[in-house]
Amino acid sequence: MPSGAVREPKVVKVLQGISGEQVLLELQARSAWNQRDYEQAQRIAEHAAAMAAEHNDDNAWWNMTFLQAESLRKQGLVRESAQVARTLQDHPMTEQSAALVARVCTMTSLALQGSGDLADAVVEARRAAESAARIPGQQELHIEAQNALIAALADSDQLHDAWTECLVLADLLEENASKQTAGMSYWAIGNVAFLLQRVEDGTKYHRLAAENLSPTNDLDLWARFNRASAALRLAAGVVEPETLECIDRAEMASSIVGGSERDRLELALTRAHWLVLTGQFDAAIERLRAVTSQESLLATHTAAEARFLLGQAYNARHIELEALLNLEASEQLFVQSGANDRAAAARQLIHQVQGG
Repeated sequence: MPSGAVREPKVVKVLQGISGEQVLLELQARSAWNQRDYEQAQRIAEHAAAMAAEHNDDNAWWNMTFLQAESLRKQGLVRESAQVARTLQDHPMTEQSAALVARVCTMTSLALQGSGDLADAVVEARRAAESAARIPGQQELHIEAQNALIAALADSDQLHDAWTECLVLADLLEENASKQTAGMSYWAIGNVAFLLQRVEDGTKYHRLAAENLSPTNDLDLWARFNRASAALRLAAGVVEPETLECIDRAEMASSIVGGSERDRLELALTRAHWLVLTGQFDAAIERLRAVTSQESLLATHTAAEARFLLGQAYNARHIELEALLNLEASEQLFVQSGANDRAAAARQLIHQVQGG
């Protein structure tokens, strides 16, 4: 028998084995993601991407690298997530597809928001929204990008620009978005309304969000929504039973689903904000000291908010040195993150403490 006739089936078997292993790894990575085992999903996706690169399978490499970046972000490793996302942006596949540009720029923006790099986050989200808007029939992709853009603008104190983008998002929601997508979008619009002191609009849109989001569908998302809703109400000075109910729901849901240490700190910060606004300063100081002792895990603007609240609480207890130290740290962190209006608020309180 000719030698070629013997070797050919062996080559086919090897190639089939590679394909089978690749598919298995991708399935395992997505299964770990669906089970919220993000560390495992990241490890498997990284392995699958490396195997795909070895065999020049660009589609598999792109999808697994994207999953790796998303899994890093879910673990709170936002800088690492942004770094992996940059490799996707530079890939020829991405450059040839407006849809892939929108997906990866949205993810990059969210990672940059998480690290407090707000100016860059706005740039990435705007690029994502502009790319998605050019693609017919990609409403969900456009909505995701629009949500990222609104969040980045709001975090960087560009509230009027954020509200303009909210109106664009509201128009998109009229095209029969899914309930979860609509819920998350109403959540984003309500956030901006609260920040603009449009309390009636903020309450309206957050109620719409609650009607569309369900704890039975995604308890983790429900926990994050309630924490964020409480945080925005508190930022607008809304200290009502409904605000406390949001905090209680977030804490209960988080105790079930777990979450990262960063999630725990952000929830503790929200509870501490409630304590400050309701005059429970000693309890607030205790919680805020625990949060600021691990502020390296938080986004820069979130760490700044924790320092600001701690300064407020110390000032209310007439402990001026600690108040000034924390307010000065808050101002520096707000400036570093690009939240200039919040930095100005910190400076104003510093002057009041010094003048008192």
